[in-house]
Amino acid sequence: MVYKQFRLQITLRVFLLLISSFVLSIFLQLEYWATSIFVFAGICYQVFLLLQKLNSVTFEVKKFLDAINYDDFTQTFTVSRSGDIQDELNKSLQKSLTRFKELRADRETDLMFYKSIAQHIDAGLIAFNPDGKVIFSNLITKRIFSGIKSANIEDFKKVSPKLYEIFTDDSDEEIHHVSVPGRYDIQRLVVQKITIYVKGEVVRVFSMDRVQEEVEQAQIEAWEALIKVLTHEMMNAMAPIASLSNTVNNELDELKTEYQTNGTVPSAEDLSDIQLAMNTIEQRANSMSALAEDFRVMAHLRDSEPQHIDSIALCKEYIEGIQQECDEKNIKIVFEATQDILMITADPIQIRTVIDCLCRNSIEELSETQNATITIRCNQDDHNGRPIIQVIDNGSGIDFAALDRIFVPFFTTKKDHTGIGLSLSQQIMRRNNGRLTIKKESDKGAEFALRF
Repeated sequence: MVYKQFRLQITLRVFLLLISSFVLSIFLQLEYWATSIFVFAGICYQVFLLLQKLNSVTFEVKKFLDAINYDDFTQTFTVSRSGDIQDELNKSLQKSLTRFKELRADRETDLMFYKSIAQHIDAGLIAFNPDGKVIFSNLITKRIFSGIKSANIEDFKKVSPKLYEIFTDDSDEEIHHVSVPGRYDIQRLVVQKITIYVKGEVVRVFSMDRVQEEVEQAQIEAWEALIKVLTHEMMNAMAPIASLSNTVNNELDELKTEYQTNGTVPSAEDLSDIQLAMNTIEQRANSMSALAEDFRVMAHLRDSEPQHIDSIALCKEYIEGIQQECDEKNIKIVFEATQDILMITADPIQIRTVIDCLCRNSIEELSETQNATITIRCNQDDHNGRPIIQVIDNGSGIDFAALDRIFVPFFTTKKDHTGIGLSLSQQIMRRNNGRLTIKKESDKGAEFALRF
C-alpha cells in the first residue's frame, strides 16, 4: 500500500514537471520572458520538492537498515496523523523494526535456552572451529579438564595424545573409548563426534560421556557373577570328588585289611565299584578343567585381524558345514540375503565363531520345537545402511527378566552352562568395531544381530 502511494506521488510530480517543461518551451517560443522565468522558477521548486521527498525517504530507509545492521532497536520513526506518504512509510518501517526486535529477542531466548540445556546435561560437550579453536564447552567439560588449559585443540596433545588423535581424526568413525588423566584418578570417556556446518564452516562437536561409575558397577557385577559361577561349579565338582575319594580310601582300607588278615582277594564287584568311583572323579576333574579353559579363552581372546570379506559368502560356507547336523536333528536352516555381495571389515574366524555360538544356542533351544527353523539373514540397516547378519530361530525365546543380563559374563539360565558364549561373542564384536544385539521380544523366538 505504501509503495503504491509513493509511486503515485512520484508519478504525479514527474508528470507535473513534464507539463511545466512543455509550458516553459511554449512561453520561450512566444518570448514571454517574465512568464518563462516564473514557470522556470516553478519547475525548480518542483524539482526541489521531489529531491526533498526522495532524500527524506532515503534517510528513513537508511536509518532502518542501519538499525538492523547494528542491532540498534532503539531507533524510532515519527508518525503524524497527516496521512502523508512519509507517515505511511515510517509506520511500516517502525512495524518492521519492531518485528525484527521480537525475532531477535525470540532467537536470543532460544539460544539461552539451548545453552542452558547444554551446560547442564550430564555429558561433556566441546566444539572446535576449522582453526582448532574451542568455540564452546559446557560445565561438564570444564570439570573433566579441571585445571588444564583447553582453549585450543593443540592443548589436548599434552592432556591425552589419544584424545588429541580423536579430536583431529577425519575418519568416519563416530564413537571412541579413551582414558584421560583427571585431577584425582583416570577418567574413562566415550567420545562421540558430530560434524555440523555453521555459516559455511565445518564445526566439529564432541560429546564425552563419563562411564567410570557404570564401568565400575559392571565390573563389580561381573566379579560377583564370576564368584557365584566359580563357587557353584567348584562346589559341584569338589563335593563328589571329596566324598568319592573318602569312600574309595575306606574301601581300599577294608580290602587291604581283609587281604592281610584272611588273604581274601578283592572281588570283581569290589573292583568295579572302585573303578566307577574313580571314573566319576575323573569326569568331575575334566569338568573343572573345561571350566578353567573357558575362563582362559575369555581372558586371553586374541586380537582381531580385520579383512575385507563378503559376509554372504561367509554365512553360506558356515551353513554348508552345519547343514548335516541340522538335518539329523530335524532343524531347517534357511539363508536369506537382499543382495549378492555384502562386504564387511572384520576377522572372518572370529565372526564365524560368533555365528556358530548363536546357531548352537538355537539348535539346543529347538530340540523340542515343532517345525524348528533357524534363519541366517544378511542385509543392511534401514537407518544407516550398515551391514547386519541376523540369526533368528522360532523357539520359545528368552525370558524377559534375563534380557538385560544376557550378555553379562558368566550369567546363564541353562543347566551345565557357564555363560561364556554370548559374553565372549559380544567381546569379539567389539574388537571388530561392531555390536551384538538382541531383539527384545521373548515370545517370538530369539533374534540376534551382528551389526558392523
